[in-house]
Amino acid sequence: MTDLELWRRLRAGDRSALELIYRQHAALLLQYGRKFALSQPLVEDCVQDLFVDLWRRRAQLSDTDSIVRYLLVALRRRVIQRLDRHRKRYSDADPAAHDFAATPAHEQQIIAEEGSAQKSAELQAAFEQLSDRQREIVYLKYYAGMDYEDISEIMDLNYQSARNLLSRALSKLREVLTLLFGFLYGCWINFF
Repeated sequence: MTDLELWRRLRAGDRSALELIYRQHAALLLQYGRKFALSQPLVEDCVQDLFVDLWRRRAQLSDTDSIVRYLLVALRRRVIQRLDRHRKRYSDADPAAHDFAATPAHEQQIIAEEGSAQKSAELQAAFEQLSDRQREIVYLKYYAGMDYEDISEIMDLNYQSARNLLSRALSKLREVLTLLFGFLYGCWINFF
């Protein structure tokens, strides 16, 4: 069944369609939400509220050919709004600053399989050199498997800006990793 057909079933009031959408996408939504807010309960509340609102507003929903894109956009907005409200209540923090705390899970898995804690730390250090937006786009492209159209909509960018942002992020990662490996190689050579 296509996303469009499943979405139309939801819009027609089919509870099993809502359940299927939840089962297919809840784990990714929780992981993505945790990149903005470290509070697991806050993210879980946002995901649950998202699905409750989907059911309540099902008759007003427009068609979509990508349910995951729709859900990620909606969740991103919901989490950021919730964080903004929290920040306004409890701090003087800049509401425009939305930390995206992605870690390169796929790369870490490869490195862990190689058994190199040092390489993992170096990769994490390189990843931390990226801006929040760069970390987010790397996460969406390589972890969530999104294409540029989906990323553009989720991050509220035009298509070319999304491509440019990812290109700059990958260039920066290569640059930082090259410097780190060059430094370590130089230290190793001098040691022996």
